[in-house]
Amino acid sequence: MGSFSDLRPYVVFCALIASLGAFNNGVNTSSLNIPGDYVRNCPGVAPGVVTYYPNSSLPQCIPMSDWIWGVATGMFAVGGLVGAMVAGPLAERFGRRDSMILMNVSFLIGAALISTSTTSGQFAVGRIFVGIGSGFMTVVISMYIAEISPAKYRGGLGCMLQLLMTIGIFVIEAIGIGLRSAVGWRVATMITIAPMIIQIALLPFCVRSPRWLISKNRIDEARAVMLRLRNGEIEEEFSEMVLGLSSDGGEMDKKTQDSANLKKNGDAVMSSEESLSFLEVIRIPVLLILTIKMMIIHASSQLTGINAIMYYSTSIFSTSFGSDAPYVTLGVGALNIVMTLIGLALVDRLGRKILLIISSAGMCLFGTIMCIALHFEVSALQVVCVMLFVSSFAVGLGTIPFLITAEVYPTYAVGAASSSALVVNWLCNFIIGLIFPTLQAACHEYVFLIFVGIAFVVTVFIAMFVPETKQKSIEELGRHLGWYDLNVREILNKK
Repeated sequence: MGSFSDLRPYVVFCALIASLGAFNNGVNTSSLNIPGDYVRNCPGVAPGVVTYYPNSSLPQCIPMSDWIWGVATGMFAVGGLVGAMVAGPLAERFGRRDSMILMNVSFLIGAALISTSTTSGQFAVGRIFVGIGSGFMTVVISMYIAEISPAKYRGGLGCMLQLLMTIGIFVIEAIGIGLRSAVGWRVATMITIAPMIIQIALLPFCVRSPRWLISKNRIDEARAVMLRLRNGEIEEEFSEMVLGLSSDGGEMDKKTQDSANLKKNGDAVMSSEESLSFLEVIRIPVLLILTIKMMIIHASSQLTGINAIMYYSTSIFSTSFGSDAPYVTLGVGALNIVMTLIGLALVDRLGRKILLIISSAGMCLFGTIMCIALHFEVSALQVVCVMLFVSSFAVGLGTIPFLITAEVYPTYAVGAASSSALVVNWLCNFIIGLIFPTLQAACHEYVFLIFVGIAFVVTVFIAMFVPETKQKSIEELGRHLGWYDLNVREILNKK
């Protein structure tokens, strides 16, 4: 990416504060990974027996069967799906920044419900609420960062979403080692409140998205925001942004372009496209094709087996390391952070497409070796394969789907399109969590061959159909992908 002298620290600050929502996603994803047994089993008594905290009506545990536990924890993905569905409309109505402030309340409600839960039903509803916040944040953060970042640094800044998510997972797992107790699991579920408070307090110091402001005809405010986000001259980028969001798109004449360049006071009102619904997006052929591609990429990030391998790794680590298994799990979390940092450093050099290919091909290779290691019961090789599989995921499919989805759409379509792609992501997350135990019981170690096959198909698909977006402005991508000069109203008015 070269020198960072032309990147204002304020842009990094805004991206970092927005990404605290992803940190909270990571916290809630893994808050019960290590202290989970204490949720279901009270200390010092037989399984299924409930005891209570001294001088309290709260039970020390909530006995659940394996099936009920799987459903209750899986409600997080259901909440994520709901959050992703509402993200587009809320981000368009209230703006990216302000909607993030509003939706933080779901983390508070979820934490309150889970930490005081007395039944599996209350526990599951709490998981839905923290899932709603997490699903919402995965959509809106990537949109916000893509819209405030210079094209040259958009990839690296966009990767902050996944970086903060992996840091959140690592932090909560590190804390979870010390919270393996009847009280500790309730404390672990309340930790989400801390980043929530920090984000609510600091987001007002961040700017609103300039593209969203232009879409609402707040041209002067958008110009002022751009001056805070950029070093030096903004007129060329700002003019192109305004023209790209205008109702006539690329068909505006040179005189109008000069007027946009010179306009300082916003006397003329720009006629911007209204934000499109999902049904309107898919009525536009070029946006429909893009949306299908983005949905496949997001489905791939789940269907290539990352959650399955993490689920299986618990037994692998227990077999190889015994009581030290939680520390090895923590080591995997640290590796995930390191590889995400490597992906962040490479995404604007090698590009999104190359990293996606490396990622899916690596998962295909190490998933194959994993099957061999499981068949011949080579524990050391199993551990190495888990590490390399996670590394492959982190450098590409763990990061880039969120980034590229926010890059390839015009502002009037990005809300609905991003929501639909993330709905697919969370839906596949839920499906894998639901069916993997059954697949594992039926196929044993050969279950990973399913994910190997999917990863191979994904690698071919990315190589053939996914566009490269590195270091291009959203308007440049619009010209390349074919939506820049669309007359949207004319297309939608056709019978």
